Amino acid sequence: LVEGFTIIFRTPTAALVTIGFAGLIFVLTGYLTWMPTYLQEAPFNMTSAAAGWHSMFYTHFAAFFGVLLAGKLSDYVGAKGNPALRTAMQGIGLLVAAPCIYYMGHSSSVVIVFGALALFGFARAFFDANTYVVLYDVVPTKYHSSASGVMILIGFGTGALAPYILGIIKETSGLSLGFTILAAIWVTCGVLMILGGKL
Repeated sequence: LVEGFTIIFRTPTAALVTIGFAGLIFVLTGYLTWMPTYLQEAPFNMTSAAAGWHSMFYTHFAAFFGVLLAGKLSDYVGAKGNPALRTAMQGIGLLVAAPCIYYMGHSSSVVIVFGALALFGFARAFFDANTYVVLYDVVPTKYHSSASGVMILIGFGTGALAPYILGIIKETSGLSLGFTILAAIWVTCGVLMILGGKL
């Protein structure tokens, strides 16, 4: 157990991937929790059923195709002997998705919000498709399961705080600020992932 934890923090790329994964889950959990509520408020005024549908459908539908494409590209760059590009793909995916999160919380046009939801889902799939393979590229085979467990523990432990933190932000400043903060988290994690591929 101790070795499983220490291998993450002794391997710079594994540590950055874990941080990136924690940022990914924090934002996703915050978005999944609060986006339906956001769409029920002005200026959208959707019913609970409509808000639940629209907040989930576009992003997950687009993510389906994004994962297929990202997985294919990841296998291609891995076969070419340049696994560091997989980490860069994760970072680029987060950087492309970050403005979408911002527009989700700042646009009064439902068409722009739906488009942002779709592009957000498509782009974040480039992180999803590479999550474990990037970790396994830098962690010895003996520790694959332990390292995955540690990454998942840290990621979801961090992500569990998002609904509460965004709830506080909503009460004090509104959800638009909350979405801006989520976008900033993904920009930070995206840059870290791109740098992580060079370590």
